[in-house]
Amino acid sequence: MRSFKYARRARNDVDGIIEYISKDNPHAANEFANRLVGKFYELAQSPLIGREREGFGAGVRVFPFGNYVIFYRLLKTEIVIVRVLHGARNLPTAFNSES
Repeated sequence: MRSFKYARRARNDVDGIIEYISKDNPHAANEFANRLVGKFYELAQSPLIGREREGFGAGVRVFPFGNYVIFYRLLKTEIVIVRVLHGARNLPTAFNSES
């Protein structure tokens, strides 16, 4: 059974998204976090459902999640969540930024 882990930037992305949502609705932020982590587990079990996007780096796959895009890499025994970004952003620029 494959698992997942976060890259530092992905952890920062997720924390920032949840913090932003919780300013208006803490319950919605908690629900979003639960659904997002559930999607990470789903991707870990079926990692090829994401589309390969080499333009974001070797082995990077993407999967849409609501208004967000999950970027991840498939390793032998796990996936690494690389970034989680809002789909309305300039994704190539945002993907390479530190924020």
